[in-house]
Amino acid sequence: MTDTEATEPGSRAGGRSGRRLADPAPFVFVGGTGRSGTHVLARLLSRHPLFALVPVEVRFHVEERGFPGLLAGRVSRDDFVRRLRGFWWRGFQTGRMRGMFRFVPEQRFEGAIAAFEAAFDDDPEAACRQLYLDLLWFRVTDADASGLVEQSTDTVAEAGTLLRLFGEAKFIHVVRDGRDASASRVAQTRGVISPRTRRQGLDWWEERIRRVDAGSRAIPPDRLLTVSLDELLLLGPKALRPLCRFLGVYRRDRMRRFFRLRMSAERAHAERWREGLSERQTRDLERLYERALDRLEADGVACAPLLRRTLERSRGSTDDGPPPMAFVMGDGREVKVG
Repeated sequence: MTDTEATEPGSRAGGRSGRRLADPAPFVFVGGTGRSGTHVLARLLSRHPLFALVPVEVRFHVEERGFPGLLAGRVSRDDFVRRLRGFWWRGFQTGRMRGMFRFVPEQRFEGAIAAFEAAFDDDPEAACRQLYLDLLWFRVTDADASGLVEQSTDTVAEAGTLLRLFGEAKFIHVVRDGRDASASRVAQTRGVISPRTRRQGLDWWEERIRRVDAGSRAIPPDRLLTVSLDELLLLGPKALRPLCRFLGVYRRDRMRRFFRLRMSAERAHAERWREGLSERQTRDLERLYERALDRLEADGVACAPLLRRTLERSRGSTDDGPPPMAFVMGDGREVKVG
């Protein structure tokens, strides 16, 4: 096999000693609003020997100028390739250089593009799937794993496109208290781009939640798991059981260790949204957030009950109530921990 060729998922056993419940999903897409915990959850999953991690958000498969626009005819093949060689390969964002140049050998990158350009006109969907494999699947073969975890934010929002290419994929939607997620986004933008204020941050967060929810409707219920980061952290390592069951694998010690050492409310900056606000500003923002949750619930947004639970818990309303609820399947069914 040359440096640019990739095997199809399932064509090798992935011979490490991770015991199987069933065949692990070859493609796991972890998505959310942004600033919701997708990266830490993806890193947690990659501590299992049967899963390899794409270490950065590669984005070419989920952005409008990527696979979605390309396969819908809104973006030309040549424009896609220019973007692939440009920003997605090496681009400046939030104070540093990002892109596939950090981990994909350039020879592999150029070879994958050449194969894609030659194959695209005859079968666009097959060419897109093969490009993804040629660029990224070496992470799986090098680790002797069986599945690939990818963490671009928009994976669930663009599930309709991804399922055309990766029908065997599973999706994890990570949600986080919208007050914290939006505050983190505002801090990240540093006032250079929107959202610049906390109110704008909540608007940004609600629009993103709705977009993710719309995209999730394309996913078969047994292939979608929604995870509340806030509730997950309260449950601790025992929450690994339903997470691993969804992915078709047993828990491993490295996952438990990562959870204990790297995942806590403090590390997740829970309640960070209160920082720098007066009491009046805190009350105003909380009122705006609750109204947003009211709208999401009224419109049947699937993750709203998890978010409502976290809000009530932050007010001390669930101390004597039921235990944390971190997981909801695509059909709305709660997944018990224990």
